[in-house]
Amino acid sequence: MNTVRRGTVIALLMLVAGCGSPAPTGPTDARQPPVWSAPNAAQVASFPPPSGPSRTFVFGRELLYPVSGYTSTSRFVLYDNGAFVLQFPSLGEPGYRGGYQQVNAAITFEWEGWNIAGPWGATGTLSGDLLTVRYNEAMQGTDFEDAVYVLMR
Repeated sequence: MNTVRRGTVIALLMLVAGCGSPAPTGPTDARQPPVWSAPNAAQVASFPPPSGPSRTFVFGRELLYPVSGYTSTSRFVLYDNGAFVLQFPSLGEPGYRGGYQQVNAAITFEWEGWNIAGPWGATGTLSGDLLTVRYNEAMQGTDFEDAVYVLMR
């Protein structure tokens, strides 16, 4: 019963937060104070530093729905050491970091960020020079938008 009640409260909080609010100005900062307890040290992953050789993918197009201006100027930098940074240059911030694993054309992104809906997560699919990124519900709820990115040459 407690799990059902908690799920209902989370759903209501997300609904209330989305109703009547102004249009988003950018992804919500991952460093917001949590409503419940933060992940403990055993749950927090350690990622390699974003350095060394890399591939940069710039926004190419929306995936299913129109995207915000900050998404249309975003880019993913994938470092050969397994680190990545999602940058939003139009917002003037350093970006969102994490680590990734690539198996053939499939990429799994793990993030330093999380929110009350849970840990952030995203998947990517490579097809030639295109990287299609889909965010989990926790990230979509903080204004991250699915999109297709193109490898910069």
